[in-house]
Amino acid sequence: LKRCPPATIAPLLARLRKQRSMAETAAPSAAPSSAPAAKDDPMWQRRDKWMAFYDGKLNSHLDGGTADVAENLPWRSFAATSQLEAFVAAGRLPPKCRCLELGCGHGENTVLLAQNSAFAVGVDIAPASVEATNEALKVAGLADRAQALQADILDLPQVVPALMDGKPWEFDFVFDCQCFHCLRMIPGLEPSALADVYSGLLKPGGRLLLLTGSSEEPTYRGPERLSRCEVFAAFGGKLVCEELTSTQFDWTPTYRKQGLPDPPLGWLSVW
Repeated sequence: LKRCPPATIAPLLARLRKQRSMAETAAPSAAPSSAPAAKDDPMWQRRDKWMAFYDGKLNSHLDGGTADVAENLPWRSFAATSQLEAFVAAGRLPPKCRCLELGCGHGENTVLLAQNSAFAVGVDIAPASVEATNEALKVAGLADRAQALQADILDLPQVVPALMDGKPWEFDFVFDCQCFHCLRMIPGLEPSALADVYSGLLKPGGRLLLLTGSSEEPTYRGPERLSRCEVFAAFGGKLVCEELTSTQFDWTPTYRKQGLPDPPLGWLSVW
């Protein structure tokens, strides 16, 4: 792991805020008709954008806008994330742990976590996602010890629904595939606020497995891209980065349509 010197983290965060502000100011005003003037709206980036994917209003990735929306979400691979599968197979989940997935999609990862833990919960801001995950848990026979709930990640762990196991929103393991790098794009959101959310969801000694986009990916084709140092500085010292390695996202139908030989590059980090 190539560490960024601690003394560089604060200036880096300040520079990132400045660059984000400049990028938002300089960004072209032309936006898809499905997202009028929305790029500067915090609630678009935080909630409405994802609702638009599920109701088909954001549909440039669909074949003529007529394909089944749920079957063609850009990030959906129809299987548990391979990096999470490897983490579980290596025995890195604590025994009898409680797990949380941020952005549970259609439940493939939440099912995997429930199969290998005492309790698992997936959260998503989209009701259709929550419904699909709960159905997947039911089909897998796991609905007695796992659940999906609709929640805004930025409200966690302060404004939360009750969990079926009756315990607090503090977990031994948290998994995030492609949520963090979207949340950090919300206009006006301070990095420290995002760090508070993630650190507040972990028990002392708990671990976060984080999968984000990479600036080493030469093309912009989906995942938001972060540099190695941006990932390392992501939580401003509130969480400690134990591992940071280059990886690739799993293939999705949308990535395959792009006609490139490999899926996008990403960063895999453990905190």
